[in-house]
Amino acid sequence: MPVIPKKKRTNWEISPQEKSRIIRLKILDEHIQRCKKCSRLRPNGIAIPYWNIESKYLGLAEAPGGEEVECKTPLVGDAGKKWEKEIKRLGFKRKDFVLINSVQCRPVVGKRNGKPTCDEIINCRFWVNKYIEVSRPEKILAMGNYAVYSLFGTGNSLGGIMASSGKFIGNYKNIPVYACIHPASLLYHNDNKVLFRKSLKKFKEA
Repeated sequence: MPVIPKKKRTNWEISPQEKSRIIRLKILDEHIQRCKKCSRLRPNGIAIPYWNIESKYLGLAEAPGGEEVECKTPLVGDAGKKWEKEIKRLGFKRKDFVLINSVQCRPVVGKRNGKPTCDEIINCRFWVNKYIEVSRPEKILAMGNYAVYSLFGTGNSLGGIMASSGKFIGNYKNIPVYACIHPASLLYHNDNKVLFRKSLKKFKEA
């Protein structure tokens, strides 16, 4: 009797747990677009968190810029391209990460990118928590001070992102969190590239 080879698993053959996760993430994607908690930010546009069925980690960034709002997804502007280039050096792919910002809507000052307020970060922490709970990442990469504030508050004792970058900074919902300078800093300070690469390497090895 001939041996029938085992059929390889394809992306269309997913477990009930994975199917439930996808459905819940899609529901979150729909609900987050209707959020009106931050009246200052909402009119400026939103970048919907990025995720893939293969995502194992979560990357938490700062806030969307113009390109992210136009494309409706995080980390696709100049800083995002820097980040993606660097993670590829270590064997990561974009799809390995759920990508979400500390605030999902774009802060604007004049016509330039601005910074979120503490209240806006607190408002959007609801969505950050929901995506973490549903995606269940193995590790979290917190990129920049605002990402750290989103998880551990502005009154944390970590000493700022330059001091904590490349380090394990605690558990959030029982998930290990590692800090990293935001890739946008590489656009203005090329010397930060060494620290940035060390931080990503630490995240990979952890």
